[in-house]
Formats: sequence, structure tokens, C-alpha cells
Amino acid sequence: MIRPSGFVRFATMLFTLLFGVLPLLAQTATEYSDKDKKKLGEIAQRPEVIHRIQETWDAHRRADMEFAFNVNQSTRLGELSLSELANFRQNFGELYNNPILVRYVNSLGQRIVPQGSPNLYSFRLLLDPVPRAEALSTGTIYISTGLVSMLDSEAQLAYVLGHEIAHVEKRHTYNTIRNEILEEEFDKEKTAEVGKKRAIFGAVSAIGGAAIGGAVGGYSGALIGGGLGIAGGFAGGLLFRNKFQPTEWSSVYEDEADEAGLKYMLDQNYDAREIPRMYARLDNLVGRDSRVGLGFIGKPERTRERQAQITRLITTAYKADLEARAKKGLVSSGPEFQLLMSALKRDNGVIALDYDLYDEARDDLDQAVKLRSNDPRAHYYLGQVMIATGRTPEEKQQAMGEFLQAIQYDADRGAYAEPHLEDALFQISQNDPGLQDQIKKELKTYVALYQRQHMGQLPGNMYIIYDYFLLIGDKSWYMPPASVITTKNVDSLNVTQANVSAASAAEVVARATGSSDTGKTTTTSEPVKAPPKTAVKKTSTPAPAPH
Repeated sequence: MIRPSGFVRFATMLFTLLFGVLPLLAQTATEYSDKDKKKLGEIAQRPEVIHRIQETWDAHRRADMEFAFNVNQSTRLGELSLSELANFRQNFGELYNNPILVRYVNSLGQRIVPQGSPNLYSFRLLLDPVPRAEALSTGTIYISTGLVSMLDSEAQLAYVLGHEIAHVEKRHTYNTIRNEILEEEFDKEKTAEVGKKRAIFGAVSAIGGAAIGGAVGGYSGALIGGGLGIAGGFAGGLLFRNKFQPTEWSSVYEDEADEAGLKYMLDQNYDAREIPRMYARLDNLVGRDSRVGLGFIGKPERTRERQAQITRLITTAYKADLEARAKKGLVSSGPEFQLLMSALKRDNGVIALDYDLYDEARDDLDQAVKLRSNDPRAHYYLGQVMIATGRTPEEKQQAMGEFLQAIQYDADRGAYAEPHLEDALFQISQNDPGLQDQIKKELKTYVALYQRQHMGQLPGNMYIIYDYFLLIGDKSWYMPPASVITTKNVDSLNVTQANVSAASAAEVVARATGSSDTGKTTTTSEPVKAPPKTAVKKTSTPAPAPH
């Protein structure tokens, strides 16, 4: 018999450590032996562990309360500086300020909450082009305009809300906290048992930390093993919610929420066959622009897995229920959905344009004008997308058509000055001397309507407007700053006469351009004249008449 040398014995011991101990540490929660499960059950009954779980859960809920408070402060964003605004929106987002749509989504969400639920919910819309949804442990559920705008039916929206409700109903956050603490306590005891063996070779101890943690439990295990601890782990993944870092649930929890969401919507007679169509559409959109997948959608391969799982459910476990309900009539969309979506798609298209998400912006704005063709704001921003991305003269001409539509539909109200500037710029680009009068009118209209909307203030680009006048040979036109501040409706601030009325858009434009025909609103603006002295308690020296 050949006796192994000291080196061979040492190598054998090291091999046993690496390939005998580490596989035990690498077990996931679903791979624990019966002995390990019994040990975990015993750990879960320890008073100090119960206290730690409850303490961490309470801290998480307090953090969710603080997060909700900060999001709700977004109604005061106008009080922040540009840098503060950017930081706030990055960390917390911005509530969508459209009460009708907010109440519609909240009402739909409340219908989806399962009967007998002990939880109170509130459903809020965030103005954010990235499709995302987030459920706080406190029952507040956020869904972005970017996600809603990509949905084709009310049934799909009901499913998304049901999915988020399920995370709360199934206590996924609490279970994540509990399981992670139990895993950490279990790992401590296992580590203590092999402590002597680890001490034999320091390199084995050095492995510990992140390597073992990553093997133990994937996402949660890596947080523990990496030395972050339970507090640091949750601060990075759950407690601190950056708008681009939604909570990453395990596939087990996501699948459970998917099935529960399907059941919740089906209980309210919504057509569950809409769900696979939703995932197919989201997958297509992510394929066109991967930035769209930063939120709710997640990794494209995971989206396809979820689509396949839902398809299996509605063709097996829920097939009979779905067919029975279909015979009586399932709901795809209520009467409000399309009309309300026209406003949401418009506003999401505008914010998507701010983020240079051109595909999303164009899709949303194009659908918005199809759903409601007389919306001047939608036409204007659709023109802006076309101008920003157009390559051919035909595309630029198409953009101009959108600006003219905006002018036409805003003729009576006069709330949008910018399309008139775009019209002037297009006319200037034609290099036609015969268009000079029209160009002047459009530039003046732009200034006058801007003043009307901004309490008499001049546009910040007035020096450029003067440059445009020089381009067409006008060296004298000048707009003095307003000497009497008025409201956007051109009423004086301190009115003493009851019969003073607001000027119409046509009257403002006529005065600005020197036109006597107040029925035409396609002309443009000279300065808005100050109200008569008798209409105010105090006035300053009248401004000189414009040239």
C-alpha cells in the first residue's frame, strides 16, 4: 500500500473543502434538505429572529411611507430649481396631473381588489415614459403613463393593476424580508460548523463573502454574502426606489402575481385573452428601443417566459372558466377607455419627446390625433417629433401640416403660441419675398399669444425673433416690456369696473397685427395693449406705442 505524501493529503483535504462544503452552502431555498428545512423552521421560532423580522418589516413600511410622501410632493415641482427638479424626478418621479384619468385608474384598480381583502389601496399615475409599475407594502400602487399608453384595452390595464395588487395580497415583500433573514441566520450557523476546516487554508475563508452569498440565493443571497447585510441589501433593492430601479421580484413571486392578477381581472369579467397580446406588444416595443424595457417589462426573455406561462394558464387551468364567461360576454374595454387614452397618449408622447424616446413619442402622438383629431397640443408635438426626426422635404412638409392643424384647432382659444412661430420659420425657409407680410403676422402672433399666457412677459427668445425680422428686411419693429401686469386672460389685476371683460384670442391677434378684422385668427401679433387707466387702481407711466 502506498502511503500518500503530506502534499497529497493536503490536496485531498483542500479538494474536500472546496467540493464538499461549498455545494452545501450553495443550496438555494428550494434545494434545502429535510434536515435543513427543519433547522430553518427552528430558527424561525426564535424570539430574537421573530423580533428582527418584524423590526425590518416595520422599517420597510416606514420607508414606503416616506417614499409615498416624497412622490406626493411632486405637485410642488414648480418651486424647485432646475437641478433640484432633475434630482427629484430621478429619485421619485412625478405624479400625472390629470384628475379625470387618475380617478379612472383608481376606480378600475379598486374594482380589481379581491373581495374581503384587509388591505386598503390607492392607485396613482406617474408621468414617466418608461413603462413601469410599483407596489408599495403600504398599498399604494404606482403605474406610469409610459406603461398605460402601451396598453390596447381596459382588460390589459386591469391585469397590470391586478398583478401589482397580488404583490401586496401575497405579502411578497414581507416574505422576501423573512426569507432573507432566515437564510442569513442559517448561513451563520453553517459557517460556524465549518469554521475549523476553513481555518486550515486561508484562501478558502477568502472565498466566503460574495462568492458564497451569490451561490446561496441568487439576488438575495448575493446581497448577504457580499457583506452588505440585511439593511444594506434592502436599501439597495427595496427601500430606495430609483425610478430606473424597480423592485426585482423573484421569478416565483412574479409568476404567482401573474396568475393572481389573471384571476382578479377574470373575477370582474375582463377578457384574460388580452394578456398574451399585451406581452407581445411590449416585447415588440422593447425590440425597437431597449430603453423602453427598463421598468415593468424587464428582460425580453423573461417577458416571453411570462407570456408563455399566461398562455398555458388560460388554455388549461382557467380554460373552462374563461369559456363559460365568454359565452355571457367578456369585457375588453369600457366606453371611457379610448377617449381618456387620447389625453394620456398625448401627454406621454410629450414627455417621451423630452427624453428623446422618438419612437414612443411618435406612436403615442400619432394615436392621440387619431383618437381625437381636434387636439391642437397633440398636433403641435407630433409636428415637433417629425421636425426632430424627419430627413426628407416630404416629412418636413408633413410636420408643417401638423402645425397648421394646431393653429386651426386653437384659433378660438389662442392658448398655443408656438405653432405660429413654426409657421413663420417654415415661411422664412421658402425664401419667397411675397411671404414677408405673412411672416411678420405669424411672428407677432407668436409674441402676443405668448404674452397673453405669461402675464405680459416677453418670450425668452425675443432677440432671435428680432433676428427673424431682420432676415425679412424689417429693422424697426420693437416690442416694449409690459408696463401693466395682467392675467393671462388680459384682465387687470385690480379691476374697479365690473364691465371689463377678457379679450378674445381674435381680438388679441387683431390688436397685435394691426388688423381690423377680429374674426381672423391666423394673423399674428403686436404687443398686447395695457388696459385703460380707469380700469386699475394704480398704473405706471404708459409704455411707448410699438413701432
